[in-house]
Amino acid sequence: MKRLFRAFFMSLGMFTALPCPYRPWDEDARLLMLVCLPLVGLVVGLLWFALGLLALRVLPAVSAALIAALPWLLTGFIHLDGYMDTCDALLSWRPLEQRLRILKDVHVGAFAVVGLGLLMLFSYDAARAVAAKGDLRALLLIPMVSRCGSALCVLTLKPIGHSEYARVEGSAAQRLAICALWLAAVVICAIWLRGQALALVAGTLAYAAAMFWAARTLKGVSGDLAGFALTLSECAALIALAHIL
Repeated sequence: MKRLFRAFFMSLGMFTALPCPYRPWDEDARLLMLVCLPLVGLVVGLLWFALGLLALRVLPAVSAALIAALPWLLTGFIHLDGYMDTCDALLSWRPLEQRLRILKDVHVGAFAVVGLGLLMLFSYDAARAVAAKGDLRALLLIPMVSRCGSALCVLTLKPIGHSEYARVEGSAAQRLAICALWLAAVVICAIWLRGQALALVAGTLAYAAAMFWAARTLKGVSGDLAGFALTLSECAALIALAHIL
């Protein structure tokens, strides 16, 4: 239990920009960080919901922009960085070796800029529709579901050679725990919010499609690809929620 506790705070410190006075590091708990990633998503969701409500009341003129941007701000843009890197690699349509070099390149290319612009447009428009309805409760669980996808893919799929997860070997119990967290999020949403659970399903399907394309094209998975799929998953869930409300 102590190892799981440390792993949660390790994951919180690594995958968010939230102030965290307790920042342990335990190499033995490193693999459990991925199991804790959906719980980190729940923390992000709680803040997305709470700060979104605050924006609706205090800053209504820019509340849609804030609701769209909060998932990126709360995570310190770490997943958005992976999204942009992956856009550059995938949309270059170069041979595999060149795509992998582009993926590791620290410079921003034209495809990353275009991809970011489109993501911001779709996210803002969906957030504007959601803000107009005023029901932000599904935002509590969307980040949890997207991170279930990331954790499961990193623990299951073949890593790209340069990936920081190249030596990660997940167990069946860990994968089962992540699937259980995903199912719990969807069931709770279905009972509590009924039809809004379809937004979580849409986010899951978007994650699967994005990861399938990226992993198949680049012959493996990495943190950048996980961030790419996670970012698209949350955008798709927000768009679905805008249509459901």
